[in-house]
Amino acid sequence: MLEPWTKRSIKIMIISKRSFYFIIAISIALSACNIFDNPGDRVVITVGSREITEDELKKEIRQITFEMGITDQEAKLGIRSLIKKIIDNYRIMEYGKEKGITVSDDELESAIKEIKRDYPPGVFREILLQRYIDPNDWKEGLRQELIIKKIITKATEDVSPATFQETKQYYESHRDEFKRPQTVRLRQIVTRTRDEAENILKQLAKGEDMGELAAKYSITPEANDGGALGWFAKGDMEESMEKVAFSLPIGKISEVLETPYGFHIFEVLSKRAEGHNTLPESLAGIESKLFLDKKDEFYRRWLKELRDDSPVKIDKKIYSDWSLEG
Repeated sequence: MLEPWTKRSIKIMIISKRSFYFIIAISIALSACNIFDNPGDRVVITVGSREITEDELKKEIRQITFEMGITDQEAKLGIRSLIKKIIDNYRIMEYGKEKGITVSDDELESAIKEIKRDYPPGVFREILLQRYIDPNDWKEGLRQELIIKKIITKATEDVSPATFQETKQYYESHRDEFKRPQTVRLRQIVTRTRDEAENILKQLAKGEDMGELAAKYSITPEANDGGALGWFAKGDMEESMEKVAFSLPIGKISEVLETPYGFHIFEVLSKRAEGHNTLPESLAGIESKLFLDKKDEFYRRWLKELRDDSPVKIDKKIYSDWSLEG
């Protein structure tokens, strides 16, 4: 668990639907004169046997911009990339149709519940309407996205994990990635007042167990674990805490330290010198990275084959219709 007094800045980069929808909730609504104003039923794109009308294409673009949290102006600027993505999606859908891959109503409803569960009743629907998106269109767009994910998962299921030799070779050729700074592992007790902390120090001096006292008196969440914290490198902690933590010998109890978060007593449980993580320590992370790299490479080749095998016709007037180059 990350403590409130660390300075570590963590950015969650996994682009999930829930985070997309939060962005969308605060984005600017589409203007009256945007690229979605002129519906039409003429066929503008043909992918294999699938014909896509202008109206369908605009719905697809609206769905993607909704998920990505971008404005109509940004959509205009990136219209070629958006259309390329849509064409690839239809290529994948055609492949899935041939393989009989579908998403059941139960799977769809489960995904919808997962997305909506953090929203008050009616709020998510209101967000859709603010973006001029029909809830039924969004639902079918979600079904399509789930099908595409299932198709890609099926297509890449035979990708083999990295071998030990591949993992070892990566470790030996990327040694700098496995540098380890000097770190310490701590236990702490945090109280609201100095008197409480001083009284605990007296009990510790009499030989009482710090873990038991932490569980009994500490006000922080790790109290349930006897006050035990994880590993910290220099730069991870508030400056005054870091100074104490890295100067204490292993097993030594600190004096009371006041911070904006309370009154702390520290014990250093163990230390690790600066160096490199060993191959066994790094194995799981390397295996995961190499496996994802293999899947990504396989997907790129597979998608290229779909592009080569799927004829596409585009009415390039769609670009000029949306004030873009033809």
